[in-house]
Amino acid sequence: MRLLRLLLCTSLLAWQGAQALVFTDGPWQGLLDAGRSDEMERQAQARLREQPQDLQASAAFALSQMTLADRKRVDAAARLMQDCVDQHPDEALCHYALASVMTMQARNGGAMKIISLAGPIRKHLQRALELKPDFIEARSSLHQYYLLVPAFAGGGVGKARELEEQVRASQPEFAKLMRARVAGSEKNWALAEKELLSVRIAADPSLLNEWRLVWGVLGKEWLDQRQYAKAIAGFERMLKEQPRQALAAYGLARIYFAQEQYDEAIRQYERAKEMDGAEDFPLDHRLGIALQAKGDKAQARAAFERYLQNRRASPSNAEDCRRRLKEMGPV
Repeated sequence: MRLLRLLLCTSLLAWQGAQALVFTDGPWQGLLDAGRSDEMERQAQARLREQPQDLQASAAFALSQMTLADRKRVDAAARLMQDCVDQHPDEALCHYALASVMTMQARNGGAMKIISLAGPIRKHLQRALELKPDFIEARSSLHQYYLLVPAFAGGGVGKARELEEQVRASQPEFAKLMRARVAGSEKNWALAEKELLSVRIAADPSLLNEWRLVWGVLGKEWLDQRQYAKAIAGFERMLKEQPRQALAAYGLARIYFAQEQYDEAIRQYERAKEMDGAEDFPLDHRLGIALQAKGDKAQARAAFERYLQNRRASPSNAEDCRRRLKEMGPV
């Protein structure tokens, strides 16, 4: 059932930093842009101890919990944002943050949880957009929702196209990115590339995050198709435009690994670890796999063990690490 893929796709509401304005005060936007989840969590907790009713700090804390492996903490973040919505029903940020955290609850909970939360997620994204029509992050997330969910369940390509048409005149560069997403959802990768190449990021720097993520989807498709030269060129373009963002180096590492160029893959994984947004990628897991493929069992073991200590490690990746460690045997 296609609906069961809803929210299992890491692109939907995936928080990998955000150049578009989500927060209006405090340090939160800068931390969000840099993908520094742990630091945002720390600072938000400190602010909330002093000002428990600080709406922006509450939302920052909730968003910082999204990728934690501890599901109880994700559930607690959802309750915090539900309180935010109840107390501030006309605050777009509360609705957006609640939808974002609900997405992770759905991903963590399996098929029935996905089905039960699909409607509320859509409702809160729609409300966020009603309250703040220029909210790029909310529009982008709702757009992806419509592309992933069939029409009978509240989604559909038609609704996604309507969202794009609403901003075609007011936000033309954003509209191009949305059209690229639609083309990708229809497997029209040539049109997706054409739309992406036409985007003038300099005209609207607030779209840097969206531009990066859509390019990432296209780069992944080229990787899957073994069009390695095109994939490398795409991620190199991304790296030139956003040299501090980890996604480009991570993508390059995946491509070099696929070509069995393990030393270069390892170099790119290590490079990504020092970049913004590194917390959002399973770098030690992937690094361990590359080191294992190269034959460096000691360093591979160290990487897998580091990943298992990562509080944002996904259950499936953690299980793979444990399996690989067991296969390698004792030190």
